[in-house]
Amino acid sequence: MRIAILQFSPQLGQVSSNIDRANVLLRQNAPGVIDVLILPELAFPGYNHTLASIHPLLEPTCAGPSTIWAHQTAAKYRCLVSVGYPELLTLPASREVVDKGGTEDSVAYNSTVTMSPDGEVLAHYRKTHLYYTDEGWATEGPEGWLIQALPLQDHNEKVKAAFGICMDLNPYKFTAPWDAYEFCISAINTQADMLVLSMAWLSSLPAAELKETPETPDMDTFTYWLNRLLPLLETEKEVLVVCANRAGEEPGNNPCGQVEEGVRYAGTSWVGRVGKGKVDVWGMLGRGEEGILVVDTEEKPKASFEMLTKAK
Repeated sequence: MRIAILQFSPQLGQVSSNIDRANVLLRQNAPGVIDVLILPELAFPGYNHTLASIHPLLEPTCAGPSTIWAHQTAAKYRCLVSVGYPELLTLPASREVVDKGGTEDSVAYNSTVTMSPDGEVLAHYRKTHLYYTDEGWATEGPEGWLIQALPLQDHNEKVKAAFGICMDLNPYKFTAPWDAYEFCISAINTQADMLVLSMAWLSSLPAAELKETPETPDMDTFTYWLNRLLPLLETEKEVLVVCANRAGEEPGNNPCGQVEEGVRYAGTSWVGRVGKGKVDVWGMLGRGEEGILVVDTEEKPKASFEMLTKAK
């Protein structure tokens, strides 16, 4: 399978210019023949929003700028395209009034949509574990974890994908036990073949350090992600992992409590495989890098790591 990730630095609230930037990166880094293209969480509106700033950017379910772009791009490259977007779902008249980003007849979610080249919605997922920032405007996805079989266009086969968004990898509200591993256990129980994770994962590094070495991956973040995938590492089934994170900076409140104003993102998008006590990595982008990562999972991984045996 040929998998592509678009990692870039969207500007907060600038949907049109962010879409233009994504198109430029795709033109400059032509991905060739690919099966799937994955973008970050809230790829075009940006992430670090308040309720007031996100409200005018909410998109109708599977019908706004992000979905339209995903369909057009899927048709152009004849592949599946998955992108994160801020969803506004219109409710039936019988539903109760909701708060946060919705209105009396709507509710807002932090979602991803996966489109086919023919314009079919192949998967639609609503974030289950909200982070501090999106708790201010979004509602938890009521359906829970999504496992969806995705058809590969030129292979006459399907891959069972487990969808997650950023905080989904963490314990619920950071109050659930560390070893609950909710997302991973769901993927194991449903025999998922691939994890599709759209992210806006924060970095604890200062802005100056991120700018000095943008092409260097954030290995602390990568190690943290692997720790959150531990149950999959320990299984006998090997599972593909696609982590599509964003890079760059945004203004606004920093939920990490750092002195430096605004937020910074960790980049380090990667494609790999976990299971049987090891991690294989086909490719990884830098922590401040913009570009397209394209890997072929039929080829030999570029790096492999063995899991340390636990002391008895």
